[in-house]
Amino acid sequence: MRMRNLTSWFLQESQGVNAFDNIILFFLKVIYLWRRVLLRLILGKKRRDRLYVEQGLDFGDFLYKAVKFFRPRSKLLKFKVPKYNYEFYCRINKDDFIVMTRHEDVIIEYFRPKEGDTVVDIGAHIGRYTIIASKRVGANGKVIAIEADPSNFEMLNRNVQLNRLENITTLNYAAFSKETKLKLYLPAGDIFTKYNTIMSNWVWVKPEDKYVEINANTLDNLLQQIGIKQVNWIKIDVEGAEFEVLKGAHNLLLNTKNIVLLMEVHGSPNDYRLKLEEFLRSYNFKIEFQKIYENNGYIIVRNLLNDTKSTKPNS
Repeated sequence: MRMRNLTSWFLQESQGVNAFDNIILFFLKVIYLWRRVLLRLILGKKRRDRLYVEQGLDFGDFLYKAVKFFRPRSKLLKFKVPKYNYEFYCRINKDDFIVMTRHEDVIIEYFRPKEGDTVVDIGAHIGRYTIIASKRVGANGKVIAIEADPSNFEMLNRNVQLNRLENITTLNYAAFSKETKLKLYLPAGDIFTKYNTIMSNWVWVKPEDKYVEINANTLDNLLQQIGIKQVNWIKIDVEGAEFEVLKGAHNLLLNTKNIVLLMEVHGSPNDYRLKLEEFLRSYNFKIEFQKIYENNGYIIVRNLLNDTKSTKPNS
């Protein structure tokens, strides 16, 4: 999405959740637009737009910085996503808005559950994949959204209710290799940033960092407890704990013939990712799509016994 379109969308489709917040948001929009006009007069349109991209001066960053000063009562905003026909609440931070609107747009085009499918969203955050999956599988399908962070889980449920979706089951757990208690680490220094991990060996996690204690269980156990025996799609985004999730899904991976996995993979592409691919091949999965960056990437794998159509988006 171009910055001009993003800015237009953000300004038109954003609102507060109460009258006081809407007043503050209105004045912030006026200030933001006034700054854009002033910089265009000084720098010209091309130089201004380049500066906005290079310095991260879009409305999301502007709003995040301004809210620290104005401190609105609710600290929540509400947005619409016309492309996928859903609404969502998000906290006023740098991450929620991006994740719920434009994050992984290219990848989502390969996420193609069908009418009546059962989808498991592991690391559901506040609901982007969950909501999209719910609309794609329809009333006869099911979505199981698993989110470990209690704060994210609360927002996930708010967004499910906001969109009046009745085919979703939400679980406040970490999908893991065994039933246990885990520390979910929260990034230090910024209470608004909600990327988190249970993998304490990652470089950004320090012993003094804040964490919350969470319940963890295997995917096999969690699905058995709610009576789910067959799954068509699993999306996994767990900030480095992919192996732990898969080890706890042994029965599901072994016994399900019609299943596709979409995973965000973290770690070195020449080490961790290759071991993960080898693990999946042992369950007769093959890679259908991959998009790899320096320290993370996305892969879609399908069971070799699966005889359904490819996940490739329609051309």
